[in-house]
Amino acid sequence: MAKRILIVDDHAPTRALIRSILEAEKSDTFESVEAGTGMECLMAADSKGPFNLILLDVTLPDMDGFEVCTAIRRVDKQVPIVFVTAKGELRDFAAGREAGGDSYLVKPIARASLRSMVALFTNVNRPGAREAPKPSDSK
Repeated sequence: MAKRILIVDDHAPTRALIRSILEAEKSDTFESVEAGTGMECLMAADSKGPFNLILLDVTLPDMDGFEVCTAIRRVDKQVPIVFVTAKGELRDFAAGREAGGDSYLVKPIARASLRSMVALFTNVNRPGAREAPKPSDSK
């Protein structure tokens, strides 16, 4: 069964890079949904979820990723959220944890780091986590 990942970044080439890294993975199959703004992310999380993982940029055109993460956490405390961003200072990492993020990857994206992070968070069973639907169940 494909693992569902929501990729959120306002830079289309970054979304394409992440998608290509996921598609090249041999040990797992991934279905990716993309969003370019915070609002698109929230709408996708609501209408196209649940997801096994959300990869979330911090710098989005309409709201920052920390706000998006906080909003998601109000309704879904289980989905793993990994920030993928160019903001690499300690205070940014702390802000991500405060917002409810699970981890943090700093751009430029190292393929091995992304693959490792995705494998970790899509294979961890969290208590009370909702299962992503089978492909035949998706909308």
